[in-house]
Amino acid sequence: MAEEHEIFDIMVEAELYVKYQSYSKAIELLESVVERFPRYLPAKKTLEDIFRRTGKFERANEISREIALIAAQLASEREPSQEKAAGSSPHLKRKLVEKIDTIIKAIYESTDYADILKISAQQLAEQLPADRCVIITLGKENPAAKYFEFCKQGVASCPANKTAKLNFSLLKKVSGGLEAVAVDETLKEPALMECRAALEEFKVHALMAYPLFYKSELIGLIVVHRCAKGVSWNEQEKTLFSTVSGHVAVAISNARQFSAMQTLAITDKLTNLYNRRFFEERLQVELTNARQQQYPLCLALLDIDHFKKINDTYGHAEGDKVLCKLGFVLSTNLRKGTVIARFGGEEFVVILPNTHIDVAHQIMDGIRKLVSETFTTGDGNPITISIGVEEAALVGPMDLSSLQKETIEKADAYLYQAKRTGRNRVCSAANSDQETQSCS
Repeated sequence: MAEEHEIFDIMVEAELYVKYQSYSKAIELLESVVERFPRYLPAKKTLEDIFRRTGKFERANEISREIALIAAQLASEREPSQEKAAGSSPHLKRKLVEKIDTIIKAIYESTDYADILKISAQQLAEQLPADRCVIITLGKENPAAKYFEFCKQGVASCPANKTAKLNFSLLKKVSGGLEAVAVDETLKEPALMECRAALEEFKVHALMAYPLFYKSELIGLIVVHRCAKGVSWNEQEKTLFSTVSGHVAVAISNARQFSAMQTLAITDKLTNLYNRRFFEERLQVELTNARQQQYPLCLALLDIDHFKKINDTYGHAEGDKVLCKLGFVLSTNLRKGTVIARFGGEEFVVILPNTHIDVAHQIMDGIRKLVSETFTTGDGNPITISIGVEEAALVGPMDLSSLQKETIEKADAYLYQAKRTGRNRVCSAANSDQETQSCS
């Protein structure tokens, strides 16, 4: 009893540290509990949550696997009568735990969204066993469901458009809680009568469905099919399916978070364009491709005229609006394949693959005109941009690093020329021998 009170006090203290984001202190306390009581799940679950919050997904996944194993072990110890009634044995229970652990490890090995779907569906189809596994994922930003299917060799695919009614019925049935829906004879199930045609066409004689929940949010549905008649789902298969499905939901959410973190690492927070770091890496790739495939490549540097004055006169919030607006104009008015990034401050950079200097000059002059005709300050004063454009000297012995540096420097020199000769213009080597003729 004293130990229980002590654990309770430590858990309360740890939760307070979590609340105020003192994660290192919380981890220290929780790990002391786990060290003394290795099967105390609340401490492990809190640790898992902290590691997910702090981006340490590998450690969180490891703890999640431990939780699944301990939960299965505790269930085995608590239900000897059910075990006996089902004709099970400690040996079979151990085999189930081992099988679950093997699947979960395979699922958590990747942080790639597509890989996780493929591994999860394949593992479930093979281990249950089942003939087909379908995973449907939902998202807040994109309400359209995404459909993934794995079929064993010789099993026909069941397209999303032909099984939409069936999957929607199953989603409604399972979305109310964390329980698997297992149907041994689908053609005799009253709730699935409206889906009979699809069930017969794709030989879905038995199925199990489970909701994919992450932190109380429904993020999808997972369904397995059996195409052989008269094969029922046993209790171990139901346990495996529901346990693994819970981890599939976590793995999918991890992959989404990992993808979002990667996007943040290469994205400018204000404009949502690529940042300078990504631009420099991408320019190397684009120059390599242009040189190997022998097509031209141009680089444009853009700068907002008198931007400091805008900030000083109207405030930084107004300056940020101008930056965002220019980013939007660039991303919506340049053709697909163009790479756009915020270079720093009020400067932007544009990579134009497969574009000669004269065409690049015209394209960027179109952007310049659009800005000068539509951008104004709060009191109606026009806002303009200056642009320098350079075509990369791809032919020659220059190494990639030097070529990248030279291309940026020459585009920057033309930008400076545009500033020096009056602003609100594009300067390049296009059709000109004299300094002022090269600007428009």
